[in-house]
Amino acid sequence: MDDLLRRLVAFAKGDENIRAVLLGGSRADPRGIIDEWSDYDVAFVTRSNEPYLRAEWFAGFVSQFGEVALAQTPDDPALFDDAHDPLEHYAYLTQYADGLRMDLTFETVAYVRGVTLDSATAVLVDKDGQFAHVDPSDRDYWVKLPGGRAFHGCCNEFWWTAPYVAKAVARGQAIAALESLDKVVRPQFARMLTWLAGANGGPATTVGKYGTDVGAHVPAELYGALLASYPRADLAEIRFALDELVRAFPSLAQGVANALGHVYDAHEGERAIAFLASNFRV
Repeated sequence: MDDLLRRLVAFAKGDENIRAVLLGGSRADPRGIIDEWSDYDVAFVTRSNEPYLRAEWFAGFVSQFGEVALAQTPDDPALFDDAHDPLEHYAYLTQYADGLRMDLTFETVAYVRGVTLDSATAVLVDKDGQFAHVDPSDRDYWVKLPGGRAFHGCCNEFWWTAPYVAKAVARGQAIAALESLDKVVRPQFARMLTWLAGANGGPATTVGKYGTDVGAHVPAELYGALLASYPRADLAEIRFALDELVRAFPSLAQGVANALGHVYDAHEGERAIAFLASNFRV
């Protein structure tokens, strides 16, 4: 346990209202990669959150760890419409000038009993023995492989929405084209790529937040197609990005189908490619 965590634990042990301290995120993950930018995600489990809801308390508490550069209180109902009930769950997110990032959450015992803890949770303090069952792991982040219907749904969504991008490019609508590429087409490709990573890597495969590590488990040309699909707001670049995904998707989907025993409908892709070629020539 490092010095920061020891200080937080000491604070909690000296406060009878705090019954437990939980560490989350990469610092609790047995396979987590920790670097100088890794956040401290710490939850204090309380009898009551009221003592910690005053702005002056927050300012005084966080200032002891360094110079605060930025801060956010996402559970303040005056600021965010989707905030939690502060009396049950309240978070203080703090970015320090020296690079330290510390996210402190205050959650009541009753609230925590009603939620499922993330698998990457470690217990730092447990005054009442209510978290004796917690054993930190990354199992919540293992790639979940698809059944046949999910596989076919992904393929269909990819081919159905690819023309959205081409149509917007043809109309000279760069923003619309990017929206379709970013929010619909690429996510289906990335989803299929994640499934291939899981099929190749085994049941405990993880690909990291936003699929950061997926390239370690898939062929370089398929990962390259994903990387090439992040263009500027330039019509030619957007169309190139779409074409890279369209070119790579059949072999990607066939690879997943072969690995998982599904059937890839190659004719659907061929019809979509023909449609794009005949109606939206580059």
